[in-house]
Amino acid sequence: MDDQPRQKPTAQQLQDIADFKWLMSDHRGRRFLWKTMGECRLFQSSIGPTDAVTNYNEGQRNVGLLLLSQVNDLTPELYAVMAAENVEQPADDQPQETDE
Repeated sequence: MDDQPRQKPTAQQLQDIADFKWLMSDHRGRRFLWKTMGECRLFQSSIGPTDAVTNYNEGQRNVGLLLLSQVNDLTPELYAVMAAENVEQPADDQPQETDE
């Protein structure tokens, strides 16, 4: 157990929390965050052909894990919403573009 007393968050930390909650409150923010976590290789293996590539991939993945931990800590109820909004639709369910 941690016997350290909890410190009050600073004004900057409170602002950062409010900003993150604002981002997650809108479907565009959730779409951006999902895309960013994917680009950070959060949902794939970090193993590469060389140690250097693996280390680079792990660095990217670490950023994705940081973002995921913020989602889980600050807006856990919105993770499932974000994931559902970003499920790829089968090709036959997507609207057809017309050249009118």
